[in-house]
Amino acid sequence: MGTNADTSTRDIVELLQQLGAHMHAVGSRFAARESLHATDVQALSALAMAGGHLGAGELARALELSSGATTRLIDRLERVGHVARSTDPVDRRRRVVAITTSAQTTAGEYFGSLATTIEGVLEPYAPTEREVLRRFLGEVVEAMESHGRP
Repeated sequence: MGTNADTSTRDIVELLQQLGAHMHAVGSRFAARESLHATDVQALSALAMAGGHLGAGELARALELSSGATTRLIDRLERVGHVARSTDPVDRRRRVVAITTSAQTTAGEYFGSLATTIEGVLEPYAPTEREVLRRFLGEVVEAMESHGRP
């Protein structure tokens, strides 16, 4: 079967794959509960991670969508009150798509309990162990962001 390091590496990769599948399922359940498309949830997540607003082009790049598909997505989310088009608070000449307070509240209520659960899982780990986990996960995220991109 190989060395212990090889086995533990395979185990970690498998656990990350399981984590990805579970995260996708959690997002899909939220989408179904809120009558949203999976891409809608990805857009709301991208907006939240970007501080609450992005330009339409930035959102298109984050989601790897065409400009037409992004416009339809924004229109759909705006119709249900999850986003609003507004003036960029930093550059008044620019328009941005902003997540609404109600959408933040809805997502926070749903995903907040998961964050609390994960915080509980991390609690017994020493700060140095959490730093190793943070660094590892950050590097995994970086690797995934560049995977398959030209």
